[in-house]
Amino acid sequence: MKMTTTSRDSGPSSSIGIMRFFDADSGGPKVSPEFVVAIALAFTLFIALLHFT
Repeated sequence: MKMTTTSRDSGPSSSIGIMRFFDADSGGPKVSPEFVVAIALAFTLFIALLHFT
């Protein structure tokens, strides 16, 4: 017996929902990605320096 499914491809509609989520402006502080990477690297170097001293 062959079963047929009537599922829809929900790719585009879910992608639109994700884009709407990321486009929503929240009231948090605005930081650039470069600043976040620089802070992460500085923190990593600080921890490494503490580890090796």
